[in-house]
Amino acid sequence: MTDLHDYLVHEYTRHAYTHAYIFGYAEKGTIYAARVENATEILGAITHTDCASPKNGGTVSLKYRPNRKQIALIASVASEIRPVCSVEDLENLFHNSRHNRGQIFERLAVEVFGAIKNPNDHDDFTKAGDLTIGGKAYQVKFNKATFTDLKTLRNLA
Repeated sequence: MTDLHDYLVHEYTRHAYTHAYIFGYAEKGTIYAARVENATEILGAITHTDCASPKNGGTVSLKYRPNRKQIALIASVASEIRPVCSVEDLENLFHNSRHNRGQIFERLAVEVFGAIKNPNDHDDFTKAGDLTIGGKAYQVKFNKATFTDLKTLRNLA
């Protein structure tokens, strides 16, 4: 990890409304949803930094794109892991929708966990979770998701 990555993880963790997550990932043709009650200890290990294109502001962002080792780490701390659908089903939903894969995964996670979706879908990560299970707020992250970026964190300071 770099100093910049450490800074992004630290500041994101400091400002996040919740540290509970539903992490989505694909493994052996199946999409899974891993429910993690507190991801603060693993956040640095399962994220990486990436630079947005100049068209998107060119800022450095903290991203989620799990590899096998990171998936194993998530699974080791998850309170539960549920199969959501096949990769093929997710791709079919994606190609027949106006939503991105992350939005589709979030909708499926609501169904799989019997969760309540946050009605204010565009709430900032500092103000609310994406969904609620048993009164607890969770952020939902799927492959290629952005946690935050440098510009956003600097604006919070």
